[in-house]
Amino acid sequence: MDGLNIAIWLANSAIVSTVYAGIALGIIHLSNHEYDIISQPMSYYAVGTSSYLMATVILTFAASMMLLGFALEQSIPGLSRKGIALLKVAGASLAIAAIFPSDVTDNWLPETSTGFVHTIASYLFSPCLVIATLLLSRQFNAPHFCHIPTFVLALASWLSLIVLTLVNLFNLQIGGIGQRIFVGLTWLWLMVTELRLQKTLRRL
Repeated sequence: MDGLNIAIWLANSAIVSTVYAGIALGIIHLSNHEYDIISQPMSYYAVGTSSYLMATVILTFAASMMLLGFALEQSIPGLSRKGIALLKVAGASLAIAAIFPSDVTDNWLPETSTGFVHTIASYLFSPCLVIATLLLSRQFNAPHFCHIPTFVLALASWLSLIVLTLVNLFNLQIGGIGQRIFVGLTWLWLMVTELRLQKTLRRL
């Protein structure tokens, strides 16, 4: 396989991973009512009755980021190398968070070593992903890939992460819905970016 075909395969695989993660996460929210979506994080599903399904959601979400990072690296010259690297780090961090599930607590704070690793990985994942989306969405030196919707979604993700951080800092009981908004926005960014990349690669 040449570089273009590899990039196409990576982009298609990223799309499949992102679609699966979105559908499976929706199924979990519709079928599992163990946790409060307003105040509790989605990671709690990974230690409940939907643990195996949630683990696949997190892992495929992580895989989509890494696959997209490798696809962009293979195919779009001029994109931020730092942005691509941070996208891969975000994916790797999320994979670690899947392997080490969260502790279910009232204040989101870990109580075990496993929960501590999960929390650290999650704290690394969020800023890496947001910075990556911003860097990769504002590439003026890659005009064939520059796309306003991805930049708007990146800004919205950044703002939602700031709000989520403040909500948790002041211990407001709406962190669950805040996290879901953040994840939803980043899922949309991945989906739009992957489809944009797929369309770009078809023109080459």
